[in-house]
Amino acid sequence: MRWRFILPLPPSINHQYTERDGRWVLSREARHYKEHLAKAFRRLKAAGKLRPQETDEPAANLPLRLFDEPEPSDPLRPSPPLFLRLRLEFFFKTAQRRDLDNGLKIVQDAICQALGVDDRQVVAVELVKRVDAQNPRLEVTVTALPDWDFSPSEPIAMALDLRPFVPPIKSLHRSARRRPFNLADWLAQREEASEGD
Repeated sequence: MRWRFILPLPPSINHQYTERDGRWVLSREARHYKEHLAKAFRRLKAAGKLRPQETDEPAANLPLRLFDEPEPSDPLRPSPPLFLRLRLEFFFKTAQRRDLDNGLKIVQDAICQALGVDDRQVVAVELVKRVDAQNPRLEVTVTALPDWDFSPSEPIAMALDLRPFVPPIKSLHRSARRRPFNLADWLAQREEASEGD
């Protein structure tokens, strides 16, 4: 199963979140983008345009729970796991416009929500940067995979392990390095404090 969607460019990461009451939440611009994409996907579904075409591919027979369709009711026949591969081609006005990964999360969330799959099922992502000054856009290709091999398939000629050079961060504050709570010590401290009064 494969879908190709042409979307407007998502807001940059700097415009996707805003702080409200001490918490980071989706900005008005990001909510607008996600809500309108969801509406567009609902319209496509209602028009029957999200259904994959009949093919001989093994993945074509995998069930997709598009939008709010109920889960299969037969518990004896659980749905096979479904994995997705995403290819995102960003067409910017200029090559220096912005980073590729800025729009990944918001688009991935919107598409996975539209197809009714958990975004943890995305196992491969390819990001491509292109230039089209006349028609900036994002072209997303979603491929459903019947299975996925989680082990590396190609031998790597040279791998440099940099983990020893990046030590774990140490806390700067003493208060953050507290000992685990011990009830006996706490009771002893309370007795000492009450005897001092």
